[in-house]
Amino acid sequence: MLNYLIKRLLWMIPMLIGISLISFFVMHLAPGDITSTEAAFNPKSSEESRQKLRALYHLDQPVMVQYGLWLKRMVQLDFGHSFASHQKPVFWAEKNANGDITKGMIQEALPITLLMNVLGLFITLILAVPLGILASKRYHQWPDRVITLFNFIGFSIPGFWLSLLLMYWIGVIHPWFPISGLHSLNYEQLSSWQQVQDVLMHLFMPVVIPALTGLASITLFVKNGMLDVLNLDYVLTARAKGLSDRAVTYRHALRNALLPLITIIGLSIPGLIGGSVIAETIFAIPGMGKLFYDAVMMRDFPVVMGILTIGSALTLLGNLCADLAYAWADPRLRRGIATAQ
Repeated sequence: MLNYLIKRLLWMIPMLIGISLISFFVMHLAPGDITSTEAAFNPKSSEESRQKLRALYHLDQPVMVQYGLWLKRMVQLDFGHSFASHQKPVFWAEKNANGDITKGMIQEALPITLLMNVLGLFITLILAVPLGILASKRYHQWPDRVITLFNFIGFSIPGFWLSLLLMYWIGVIHPWFPISGLHSLNYEQLSSWQQVQDVLMHLFMPVVIPALTGLASITLFVKNGMLDVLNLDYVLTARAKGLSDRAVTYRHALRNALLPLITIIGLSIPGLIGGSVIAETIFAIPGMGKLFYDAVMMRDFPVVMGILTIGSALTLLGNLCADLAYAWADPRLRRGIATAQ
């Protein structure tokens, strides 16, 4: 297993370089750059100043030269500085000439997005797994029909429409929860416990709404996985031995029924970091999704490449984690890996 893990990690290096190369070239196919964006906001900008700006950012160099310069910094985990006027570092915090520490843009946005998406995934799983099990055990009965109806509604309702509807209903008509930002205006004057409550109140809708919209698909995966497993021979044998229904369901059937869910969770790891552009934009949450959207609109290439590279690395790691979890859940895969080594 250790040799398999080392081989997979080594294979990730050329794959990550290839993904970054494709992303870099595709990004440069888009018309315009940061100089055209800044010129649009500054009508006094001259062609000479734009050329100086292009030279400063190495945009006057061939694309391969630009990629080589970027790759050299990326190997050192240095994603450069933003093209925006604040010139913040993309990833790591840095000290300026005055000794003040400037946090990286990803460093600021990442904890917010990670907190939101981990909470959302946790809520989704603790609801979807029991609902999927219930629907499979009561197949074609009223619990299954109710859960199926809920799944159809969840697949049909757009997330942004539900967000706007709930913002209006429980944020404006009935102001139970705040509808934007992370903090209230008097956040600094609150006690520590009140600050925690304030953040949780602001995160309620951005966390719960994506969790509810993703609940339908996860519930369907669990239900279909359980239906495939419950009629297999080893489950019938366990029932024939007199094991309780709870032991058969949770100790024998559920472990193998969760294999498709393991794949979904593994592939959702980049989403935990990449954030949700729609939710973060609607609720004005300064997370990774909104940062990526703003960077694309501004043609801020270092920020875009930094987020894409991190997302690509996490996608590869997510696939590896899913394969390892598969091997944990299914002994046949462990024997296959051992034979291949």
